Amino acid sequence: MDPAEQPAATPLVLLHGVGQAPMAWEDVVVPLYGSRRLLTPWVPGLRPTEKAPLPLADAAAKLDTDLMLEGMQEVDLCGLSYGAMVATQLAAEFPERVRRLLLIAGQVRPPRALMRVQSGLLRLLPASRLADSGVSKDRLIEALAAAREVDLGPLLPQITAPTLVLVGSRDKANLPGARALANGIPGAQLRVVDGAGHAVNEDAPAGLVQILRDFLD
Repeated sequence: MDPAEQPAATPLVLLHGVGQAPMAWEDVVVPLYGSRRLLTPWVPGLRPTEKAPLPLADAAAKLDTDLMLEGMQEVDLCGLSYGAMVATQLAAEFPERVRRLLLIAGQVRPPRALMRVQSGLLRLLPASRLADSGVSKDRLIEALAAAREVDLGPLLPQITAPTLVLVGSRDKANLPGARALANGIPGAQLRVVDGAGHAVNEDAPAGLVQILRDFLD
């Protein structure tokens, strides 16, 4: 087949975590430019200009609508932390829309004690430090509070996309959640990224790029 006649690669959508902005994916998307269409949107409910965080199901539905408006009928979906939870919800509720799913440091039912610790640490951070990255401190605190009530367990069997679950080797707090995701999603695989912490997209971008290429292609 002539290269010009080959079908275009499935678009890749990358969802950031709490405390990050879309620019957190910069070191991942730059090496992937030209290989496929890439989208790094604000996760619905986390944009600083939004008035309130969205319930997880509403965030997934809003993301699905946004992707449709972008002309993306089917996507490969990668999410980190809270972004992974939104990606999980979308893949479960709209399985025909997700070709492949990659979840980094995701949770099925976030441990409330861990979420309280994270919220406490966030409250100690100067708002200006987050604002420099385009992130709203108040929005993050509200999002963490909403995430404490989430239980994705009943939705996991509905996911049909081949799924890879990643967690950094130094991210001990999220290893149980990663195992629960891999065990609950049919056929999912779990991989530990050596030397990485919670934010694998920032700690090990080159390794993540290779993982994405291997898994998606």
